[in-house]
Formats: sequence, structure tokens, C-alpha cells
Amino acid sequence: MRSSIIAALVLASVTGTTYADSQKPTVPENVVATPISESAVRITWGQSYDDQGINGYNIYRNDRYYATVRGATSFIDEQVSPGTSYEYAVVAFDDARNYTVLSDSDDAVPGGGSSATGAAPLPRTPTGDRPAAPNGLKADSQGNGVIKLSWNAAADAASYNVYRDGSYRTTVQGTSWTDSGLSGGREYRYQVVTISADSRYSTRFSNYSGSVVGTTGSGSNESSRAEPEPVATAAAPAPSSSGPSSSAVPDGYRLVFSEDFGGSNLDSSKWNSSYRWGANWTINDEQQYYVDKIANPDFGVSPFEFDGNRMSIVANKTPDSLKSSANNKSYTSGVLTTYKKFEMLYGYVEMRAKLPKGQGLWPALWLLNVSDYGSTPEIDIMEFLGNEPDTIYNVYHSKYVSTPSFEAKGPDYTSDFHTFGMKWTEGQIIWYVDGKEVNRYESGYVANESMYLIVNLALGGSWGGNVDGSTPFPARYQIDYVRAYQR
Repeated sequence: MRSSIIAALVLASVTGTTYADSQKPTVPENVVATPISESAVRITWGQSYDDQGINGYNIYRNDRYYATVRGATSFIDEQVSPGTSYEYAVVAFDDARNYTVLSDSDDAVPGGGSSATGAAPLPRTPTGDRPAAPNGLKADSQGNGVIKLSWNAAADAASYNVYRDGSYRTTVQGTSWTDSGLSGGREYRYQVVTISADSRYSTRFSNYSGSVVGTTGSGSNESSRAEPEPVATAAAPAPSSSGPSSSAVPDGYRLVFSEDFGGSNLDSSKWNSSYRWGANWTINDEQQYYVDKIANPDFGVSPFEFDGNRMSIVANKTPDSLKSSANNKSYTSGVLTTYKKFEMLYGYVEMRAKLPKGQGLWPALWLLNVSDYGSTPEIDIMEFLGNEPDTIYNVYHSKYVSTPSFEAKGPDYTSDFHTFGMKWTEGQIIWYVDGKEVNRYESGYVANESMYLIVNLALGGSWGGNVDGSTPFPARYQIDYVRAYQR
């Protein structure tokens, strides 16, 4: 139910005062479109310059936004028809969302940039070949609960996902990573997966590398113990709490992001604890202040609680002494996002959670577009109004379309844990509850750009109505895990 909000967010993030930078990047030059197979066209361009650095490039196909690329000056379009000509344009942007200057020769290019035309050759079914998995993985103990991983670079690698004991840990662009805060005298098993630079952003992954075991020592470096057998698939770990636990992870999908909240603090390598527009940002006329626990650990209260198996986002009344610090909001709560930590284009996302009951409580799990430019899509995997305990809502918004609020009727979702999932493929979104399909949307307007995860507990607002005297506090949105998969 946020379709009317996204346009305002985009405008504010571009024209507001969050960034002092107003210089536009230079126009990408030497844009070339070249057929590279019977079903794909490669687009390449020259690096743009910006005094604060380039954040990424937007790709346009036939005058419409098509994709966003970061960390590369090439893109492969694998969604082409044989014998058809396509015009491509490239627009650079920086962190302040300044876009390249429109040049006289590029008047037909949205936002400014350079263009090229490429024709798709004869048809052939895409092979879907995976990039090569990294080899030469080593794990060296550094003492004091620290293990350093290193591996050989894989061909066409843009970055690598690192896994510890079967769970996703982080994404890195180099060929090494240091794992710290580990228990002494323990063995940890690591694997690494290549993310290809020769495909759409964050969409093609290698098989797992062979695993290696590192042992934390007490100061001396110890050799790692290699386990050369590669793991072909990644199964979903078992739930860590009682209640319904059915999952709908599609066959052939692999785990690319996992948070099981087994520690005692937020993992800042995976999460931000505020919207990307800042802690004082309010949407939908909501009543809460999202405490940025990661950036402001000494705020005075924390909306995040851990019991060793799960995490709760806790909403409560704002203490009088913190009202001015909380933007004069009556309630404090929490939001987590993976902005600039984890992004995905197509895949399956699943959360297992127990939802809070009460007027004005609005927990959600959703995906939001990385770029502030383009179709501004949003996929609401799960939205819930605390005064309707037997109804889950599934919604898709973009600049071009907004679906109805699809309902998923069920039991009292506040009485136990349930799984909420969403499969996103080209032209299709399918929603699941407890492993069963509940709603489906198919359209040519389904998002085809990178998006990131958001988990939050809002209060009040323009949809479900404000908190009142019947709302119980503290209110807890209990989350067992959040996971993402891709094929």
C-alpha cells in the first residue's frame, strides 16, 4: 500500500539536502552493442568521471529503462528476439543521484547519455552456463578468534559470496576476507561462490567451491584442512523455533543471503538500521521513529531484541526524555534494510515470523528498487495490519502499475510462527504462506531491476489507521530468519 509514497521518496532523495554534491557525471562515451551469441547482445561503454565517484549506470533499451549496472562498464542483454534491432543508451549517476548531462547529440536518450544499436542473431535456447567456481580456497588462523580466507580469482568474476558452515556471511569484490569474532578452538567450514560480471547484475552464480575447514587457535597460524568435494546445492536450514515451518524454496535455487539472528547484535555487514534517506524520514503519516541502532548505538533505547534463536523488532512508547531525539514521534520502532549490502534481480525470498496483534501495528517484509530512476518498483512480500490477525496482504507497485492488495486468509498469524515467501521471475510474482501459493501476478510490467530487502514494524499511517488505547505495548515482531535464493 505504498504506491503513492514511492514517487515522493524518489523526488526527495534527488532534490533534498541529504547530499551536498551537485556535479553531474560525464557522459559515457564509446557505447558499442555487439552480438556475442545466438541469443545475446553485449553493450560496452567508456568509464564516466565524477568528482565524488560513479555509483552506477542505467541501461535503456528502445528509450525505456532496462537495467542498472554497478562496478562494471559492460552489460549483456539475454532477452532479445532474433533478427530484431535494439537501441541501447547508457546514463551514469553518482551517490547524490546526479545523472549525466544531456548532450545535443543525445536528445533522444532519456536522462542524457550515449547510445548504440545492436541486432540479435539467430535464435538458440540460452545455455544458462554458470561461471567457474573459485579454486585454491585457504583458511588461515590469525589467532584471537580470527580466520583469514583467500582464494584464486575466477574468470568473469564481479564479486564473491562467502559462506560459513552453510550460511551466507558476506559479499566481497576481492579474493580474500577476514572472519572475526569467532570462538576459540573451533572448526569452521567455508565455501565461496562466484558472481559473474558477464551477465545481468547479481543474477548468475557458480556452483559452490570446494570447502575448507579453518580452526581458530590461540595465536599461532594453523594450516587449513581442505575438503575438495564441491557442494552442488544449498538446502534451507531447519527452522529454529516451533510452529508451522513449510517452505516453498524452488528446486535448483541456491542460498545467496541468510540471516538466522543467532547472535546478540545486528550484523552490520548485512543490515542497515534506517532507511537510506536517514533516521528522520517518515512516510505514510506513520507515528514511529526508527532508532538507528547501528549508527547511533547510544540512542537510549533499542528496538532490537535477541534471545539466541531469533530477533524481535520491538515497538514501544517513546520516553519523554527522548522525544526530541526521536523527531517528536510518540513511538519508537525498528527497520532493517540491505541497501548497498545485498541486492537481487529475480529469485525467491522467505521469512519465518510471528506477527504482533494490535490496532495500528503494521509489520512488513518488502523489496524496493536500488535505483531512484526508472520504474521505481516495490514488491510487498508480506504486509499485515495488527487489527486483522487472520489476513496477509501481497502487493506489487511500480511507476506503471499497482496491483490490488491481494489477501491471503488464514489462521491467527499472531498466535504462532509462519513462513512468508515470494518467487520473482521475469514477468511473474508468486506469493506463498507456509509453503503454499496464495496469490500470483503476471505482467510485462513486473520489475526487471535490482532490489534490496526491507523488514520493518511501522505504527499508524494512512492505511491501517493510528495506534489507540487498545494497542498493547511493547509490541513484538518476532523474526526467526530471512533468506534469499537464486538459481
